[in-house]
Order: sequence, then structure tokens, then C-alpha cells
Amino acid sequence: PDVTAPTINCPADAAVNTDSGVCEALISIDAPTSSDNCSVASVINDYNGTSDASDTYPLGTTTVTWTVTDGSGNTANCSMDVTVTDTEDPSIACSADVAVNSDPGICEAQVTITAPSSGDNCSVASVINDYNGTSDASDVYPLGTTSVIWTVTDGSGNTSSCSMDVTVTDAEAPSIACSADVDVNNDPGICEAQVTITAPSSGDNCSVASVINDYNGTS
Repeated sequence: PDVTAPTINCPADAAVNTDSGVCEALISIDAPTSSDNCSVASVINDYNGTSDASDTYPLGTTTVTWTVTDGSGNTANCSMDVTVTDTEDPSIACSADVAVNSDPGICEAQVTITAPSSGDNCSVASVINDYNGTSDASDVYPLGTTSVIWTVTDGSGNTSSCSMDVTVTDAEAPSIACSADVDVNNDPGICEAQVTITAPSSGDNCSVASVINDYNGTS
């Protein structure tokens, strides 16, 4: 009887990127070389169970084992790795810019922010903003315009970013309360009087820029 095992040599490992828009790759695999002292009956791989391992492979590394069988049932094996890598960036689209007035009595606003839409050919690992470092940018925003940058990261570490503006406007009028009316006599010998006027009290939810009177145009 033939008790001599056949020989088999696997092709080199294969490494490819995922096909566009999907989390897998269609790969052409060379067949191994094999021989036997008598005859080779079959050369089969364990990935799809056929003599042709060319197929669609998933993300990551798949070990493909080939088995050659000779006419007497003797076998030999070899293995190779097929590695599929995701290098495709995820997609992200920020929501529209937001413009609000400051909340009553304060110089800031609590703003609700809609999260951006995102996607990936494989998986989205996280969507984070740089304002508060979380996945929810709804927060208290100061007066003025704040640019919020969103970053999406996929399961393979690929990233994409987008930005949006949050504008807080102070539309609240300042407050002012005049001092009491003043009634004085004219100064001796002239038809007028030097009068000391107490400035009014004033305030604002943000800041007071000036308090001016219309008599001499000063504060």
C-alpha cells in the first residue's frame, strides 16, 4: 500500500483593504502547490470547502487551512492567513448652526444640540464633540460664537470631522434707575447753580458699556 503522505505548499499570506462601502473584500487566492508519489485525489480548503479559496473575506484575519489527499487517503496540511483591513474613513454630517438669545438674567444660554449623523462601512465606535468631550454637545454656551468640532471614529480607528457654530446673542436690555430729582437755589449773584448729581444705578445680564446723560454728554 501507499503510506507516503503527499506534499503541499500554501501560497503567501494575502493582505487587502475592504472593498468600497462594505466591511469585507472579494479576494483572489492562488491554489497551493501539491504533489504525491502516486496521485493527488483532492486539494481542499476549509474556508469554503472547495479547491478554490477565492471568495469574500470578512474584516480581520482569517486562517485558511488547505488539505491535500492522495489516492490512498494519505493527507497533508498547510495554512495561510487572509487579512482584510478597513482603511475607509467614516462619514459625518453636522447639524445646522444654532443661534439663540442668552437666558434671562444671565450672559449665557442652555442650548440643545442635535447630534450629527454618521456612518461607516464597518462600524462607528464613537462620535465626540470638542466642547464638552462627550457624545452630547447640549450644554451651557457663553455669549458670542462657539465653534463645535465633532469627530467620528470607526472600529478600526479611522476618523472624520465636521464643525458647527453655536451663537449666543444678548438681546436683554440693561436696567437703569435714576437718582431722585434735584431742587437747588441759584448760586449767589448768578442765574445758575453748580449742582452735584448722583449717577443712576444700572446693571445688565452681561456687561454695562456706558451710562451717559444728555445734558453734558458724559457719565
